[in-house]
Amino acid sequence: MLREKLLFEFNYHTELGVMQVDVVGAWTVEEARRYGREAGQHFQHAREQSGRLRLLLNLMQNQLMTQDVIVSLTRSGTKNGQPDDIIAIAVGSPELDLQLRRMFGERNATMFGSVENALDWLRDQGRE
Repeated sequence: MLREKLLFEFNYHTELGVMQVDVVGAWTVEEARRYGREAGQHFQHAREQSGRLRLLLNLMQNQLMTQDVIVSLTRSGTKNGQPDDIIAIAVGSPELDLQLRRMFGERNATMFGSVENALDWLRDQGRE
């Protein structure tokens, strides 16, 4: 479980080859920037371990984001992302699902209603 003040936590699942990021709360722009800085290092580590980034964003406990936070996260995604990344996003509300679909646009991201379904999908992607 995330500590109270920690809004995101990175965990690399060696046995699955999956980088999981658990996210909670309502972020400020500065928190989104900090996430972007830390994500780059963690995503690179995951690529080195398994050859490509297979990412699970766990947003089940997250809230809708402000436009400024979305802009910051989009910039970070552009900087840290690569075309062959596989991204599964677990969301807990239809509103956040819609917001993220707009944010990710054409990038390779698939939405799920649970962490378990997202992990199952990522496992299947690893077999390809």
